[in-house]
Amino acid sequence: MIRIKFLCLLLFLIISVVPLSAEDTEQSWLNKKILKLENSSDIKTPSSNLITNSIVSSINLSDFAEEILTLPYYYWSWSKIEDLTLKVDSIYFEPKAQLRELIVSVLTSEMPANIEILKEANLYIARLNKLLELGQYKEAQTFINIYDPNLTLSYQQQFELNLLKGNDTLACSQSKIEGTKNNTLKQKIYCLNHEGKQSEAKIVFETAKILNKIEDYDTYIIELLLNSKEFAQSYIIDIKNNLSILDYIILQKNDIKIEDKFIPTSFLFYNLSQTYDIEKKLIISEKLAKFGIISNLQLFKFYKESDIINDKALIKRKKCVNELELSILKQSSDDIRQNLVKCLSLFQKIGLSSDFSKYYRTTVLAEVNSGWETPTSVKMLLLSKDYSSLKTELTENSNFNSAQSIALNNFTKLNGLTAFEKSITNVFKNPKYKAQNASLIDQGKIGEVIISSIILLESEDLNEMQDGLIALIQVGLTDVAKDIAIRFLLES
Repeated sequence: MIRIKFLCLLLFLIISVVPLSAEDTEQSWLNKKILKLENSSDIKTPSSNLITNSIVSSINLSDFAEEILTLPYYYWSWSKIEDLTLKVDSIYFEPKAQLRELIVSVLTSEMPANIEILKEANLYIARLNKLLELGQYKEAQTFINIYDPNLTLSYQQQFELNLLKGNDTLACSQSKIEGTKNNTLKQKIYCLNHEGKQSEAKIVFETAKILNKIEDYDTYIIELLLNSKEFAQSYIIDIKNNLSILDYIILQKNDIKIEDKFIPTSFLFYNLSQTYDIEKKLIISEKLAKFGIISNLQLFKFYKESDIINDKALIKRKKCVNELELSILKQSSDDIRQNLVKCLSLFQKIGLSSDFSKYYRTTVLAEVNSGWETPTSVKMLLLSKDYSSLKTELTENSNFNSAQSIALNNFTKLNGLTAFEKSITNVFKNPKYKAQNASLIDQGKIGEVIISSIILLESEDLNEMQDGLIALIQVGLTDVAKDIAIRFLLES
């Protein structure tokens, strides 16, 4: 009898400590994060009352570094990882410039990223690939360094990053590291050729052809790689839509002309690293800056170079920037204001008014504080997000007036608006919150609403654009919605 009681007790203890399912044995990403926060003396776990039925408490952009919005981990913690992966994949690879900062903030937010768990690994790769597609190479490199320093999953992406930076030697040397034997046939031949082992590269290539281990298109690309430039000039190749970074670099090295429609804008970063010609650097930089791939600091550095250029439109912009810099050096307010007006007009024509305004933000603020209030000063304050520095409302045209009304939250003087302007201003004048967004917010799926808003804002449909801005307001990103709306109005 005692033995039976003992056996029953033992069985009870075993059952009580065994988890009910395999899923329960693994802590969720959110639970692990909360444990981490609870063990930290300086960080508090976010209170559940941050979420209301239709709108989330606002994040103040002034709390964060300029142009970097940090989206909290709890924005993503209640979503299914597979759903987040699908949402990230759906982000357009060449988005509107006005949306880029928000997209990069989403992609670099603290989401699940344990590469030893399949679902999280898939999300990590989706985010990394999207950063590369967007040309956010600095962020992509940081991403790899933090989450996959041993290149367990990111070998191909690191290989491409090194090539884009012009560092073929590093790209090829990493293939020799133990555990990273992930080279494709094309990469292996490229590296053998780079290391001066042309004979070996040709043997590998010919063997692959005999064994039918290579596609026709790749055969053409490798033949270009292994032959002389003279051979390349007489070579006819049908460029594919899904041009890879390695293909692009091989074609560039052989001076093969490629139609612009086949070249992702982000690939031009490679050309920027390969030329010393200031005129070429400026042309490339303006294209990259227009898509938000390089910063205004990088762009305006080239305008200040003393090299002679020949393009007439470039000469005007370069001359204007240098005259403005000289007037700033002389501290001549009249000249500064005159040059700001002239330069803003020139940069507005090529879609870089926002970059110009942000670069000369300090100069404009100094002039505004000295009494300069003109349409130019107001536009530059709006484009550089200095809404608090606006002192009076000026009247110019309807899109200018609409942008001011959103910044000042004053819609009393608006007349003669276009359908586009009316649609944008109504979002802030009378926002109609969406029940679908409220439902997702109640479930804690705030990040999903943000990504959906980005996809809606990529549309040219006014109703969808409206819905995208409303979604941002509902998740507490009112300042972000304002910035995007103002840029839509002033840059349209």
